[in-house]
Amino acid sequence: MYKDIIQFLDQRRLKEAFSQLYSLASEINDWELLSEVETLKTTYGYMLQYASQGMEDPERGKMYAQLRRKGYELADQAGFLKEQQTSQSFFSCRFRELKQHPSLTFNDINLTLESIVENLSIIPLTISDEQKKNTELKKLYEQNEKIIDELFDKIWSSTLWNDDDKKEAETLINSQLIPSNALAVMTSAITLNLLKIFDAKKFQFLLQLYNERTEMVISQRALIGILLTAFYQEKRITLYPELIAELTLLTNNSKTIEQLHNIQILFLLSRETEKIDKKMREEIIPQMMRNPKLRKPDLKIIDIEDLEDKNPEWEKEMKEISDEIHQLGELQMEGADTYMSTFSQLKSYPFFRKTAHWFYLFDRQTADIANFFIDEKIEKKSIISLLLDSPVFCNSDKYSFCLTLNSLPQSQRELLSSQIGEQNEMMQDSIDKLIVEANSKEKANIVSRQYIHDLYRFFKLWIHRNEQHDIFTDELAFWKSPVLKPLILHGERHKQIADYLFAKDYFQEASELYEELTKIQPEESDVWQKLGFSYQKMKRYKDAVNAYIQADILKPDHLWTLKHLAQCYKRMHNYEKALDYFYRVETIQPDNLNLLLQIGQCLATLRDYSKALQYFFKVEYLDRTPENAQRAIGWCYFMTGKYEDALRFYKKLLQIPEAQTSDWLNTGHIYTAMNQIPKAIECYRKVEKRTSSRDEFLKIYLNDKDALLEQGVTEENIYLIPDLL
Repeated sequence: MYKDIIQFLDQRRLKEAFSQLYSLASEINDWELLSEVETLKTTYGYMLQYASQGMEDPERGKMYAQLRRKGYELADQAGFLKEQQTSQSFFSCRFRELKQHPSLTFNDINLTLESIVENLSIIPLTISDEQKKNTELKKLYEQNEKIIDELFDKIWSSTLWNDDDKKEAETLINSQLIPSNALAVMTSAITLNLLKIFDAKKFQFLLQLYNERTEMVISQRALIGILLTAFYQEKRITLYPELIAELTLLTNNSKTIEQLHNIQILFLLSRETEKIDKKMREEIIPQMMRNPKLRKPDLKIIDIEDLEDKNPEWEKEMKEISDEIHQLGELQMEGADTYMSTFSQLKSYPFFRKTAHWFYLFDRQTADIANFFIDEKIEKKSIISLLLDSPVFCNSDKYSFCLTLNSLPQSQRELLSSQIGEQNEMMQDSIDKLIVEANSKEKANIVSRQYIHDLYRFFKLWIHRNEQHDIFTDELAFWKSPVLKPLILHGERHKQIADYLFAKDYFQEASELYEELTKIQPEESDVWQKLGFSYQKMKRYKDAVNAYIQADILKPDHLWTLKHLAQCYKRMHNYEKALDYFYRVETIQPDNLNLLLQIGQCLATLRDYSKALQYFFKVEYLDRTPENAQRAIGWCYFMTGKYEDALRFYKKLLQIPEAQTSDWLNTGHIYTAMNQIPKAIECYRKVEKRTSSRDEFLKIYLNDKDALLEQGVTEENIYLIPDLL
């Protein structure tokens, strides 16, 4: 019924929508909702009555829009409540629990949190006994945690706020005593709630949080919440001109535009997380486990002399692993989530059973880990301290790390909590630099990255994750939302996003942005080049040619453009046009062997074998590894009926260790054309052994049917030969 109501509202069939809405609201035990639906229905009835009498009303259009908007609000609320009544999901069960046992009001939560903060500052001054002081502090931290958890659940499971709800919630924003963690968790709860049910007042609240709170851990979470809500609830937001106006105002702030750009890039980077995780599990870690050198925990530097006595493959493997790790390091510097694989197995602790805890800012005083820092005297420069101070790890992973340390034997904990040695000074310096960076202009980006990684873990690892839509399975290309597009593609950011997508091989999305840029910046040759390359990678060769031609007009005789034009024409089987561009490239690079081969291939395809041979012989003479040229020469001789010359070249190829399946196949063709069938069969048997199946052999054999027919081999013989093998 809910979907029918929304469809009627979309089609502006308000009378039918409100009638269905009344039926749905009647099924829900919520008199307040039913009363609002009745009022809505009655008001619209009066509007219809006045309209039927031909009465003019200058406010009718505005009133109609408000009624339709109210219809969506009440329909969303009714659909949400109906689902929670029947569903057995964790969220629905929690919703029903809170319905039966209402939580504290926002005012009560505010007063309680302020009281806790005040007491936390007083106790160290009034209690001298260390044990008693720690006991009292622990009680306060536990109470603080309980209230924050309640605040999260209260918002996460709420329906639409009324004016009083929003006003009370604002007391938390305005308080200078409320800890950052409480507001950060509150912001996450609002975001998750808005993904379930749109609420204009909560969305406005996020905008207030971003504009009014100066703490990055709050403002960046609010900005990410704004983006996600506007992306997923765009249809609802467009019904509120005041919200669109507030979003538009954000374009006036260059700092906000930069933050939005960075957040968009970070969400795009989240696409790489599964690839990184797979690479770690299937490539890097197995290689390290296989290699005896890399399994030794005390090995710091490989002894080069020692390697000379060992298997040289080890050195090769170590270089491969080193290259992989270097690539991961570069991704990490971009902001990619390189630690998901490491920490994904460490989310089963009881701490993570409470939904709010996935969004806690890291705090050593959190109840589940506080004892570790009381019992263990963590040195200022211990490995533990360095890792926990590092901005590289997200909050969730820092909690996982501490909870894991609690389960380690005492001896191992002492080792980790001891002073770091000289060998780890480099690690310390790197982390110190990151910490300095985290407190500089990069802080907003680091906070956003940590939070997005926290969100990623929640949607991927939370025990009840299958009960909700995983946003990280979506593209999260915010510019595709008309509401957000002016914010994400603002000014120079348009090209930066396009270039990022291009660099990461997302050619479909990159091409869409470059297409728009060619209209905005039609004189930029590099935009046309990148557009053409994107099309080429998508195998849209005709479109690629058009883009490259435009680039060639703007920047004539650019070597890269000419090469790619030639390649595209070649892919389109327009070999005459391909040659035109290859010849232009040849005037610039007359000794480019790859180019000469391609020119020869085009000429051979056009059956200009004598000219093709000139190019292939030049490559054979100049190339240190002339096998490809020899193959081409042999084929040209075969196609011109010079079988002895063709055999001379293919016999050379068959003697090298890297002889290809095609070399045996083509030699078989030559013997077939010469009617030396026994020798042909011998070659074809070699081919069949190298293929995975009879069908595969027949496929590659019959691919050359036209060439064999051209050389006078009868069709009957072509089909007889496979049966002779």
